[in-house]
Amino acid sequence: MSNPIFHKALLPVDESEQSHRAVEKAAELAAAGIIENLVLFNVYDSSSVDITKLHNQEKLDELRQNSLALLKKYEGILKEKGITCSLKRGGGDPAALIMDVIDNDGGYDLIIMGSRRLSKFQELAFGSVSDKIARLSSIPVLIIK
Repeated sequence: MSNPIFHKALLPVDESEQSHRAVEKAAELAAAGIIENLVLFNVYDSSSVDITKLHNQEKLDELRQNSLALLKKYEGILKEKGITCSLKRGGGDPAALIMDVIDNDGGYDLIIMGSRRLSKFQELAFGSVSDKIARLSSIPVLIIK
């Protein structure tokens, strides 16, 4: 297909099975020519790190290394299928950072993400990242269960 439907898709990933399935689905869509560019995005939890303390810089470095390793793992899965992608990562609140990338990084016209199966109580108490993104996003969101 020479004219893709989506030019740039953001693919937020973590270590969950749902993220793995989202990567597989994104690979299918890219291979079919529906998506032109994929950007893998991982958000690591930096909330517990106080960067003013010296030993916490090591913890932050470890979080960043783990994030990069996870992105490289998914990049490898995509490369095996002949799909190239870009890598992006950040530390903080996942929903806020995903929305920040969409709003400020430019050019995204699709979000593909997995949805964890939370109980009704967990969803009510904590909310789910995919639910927040689906409600707040101005672009289409493909949620993979």
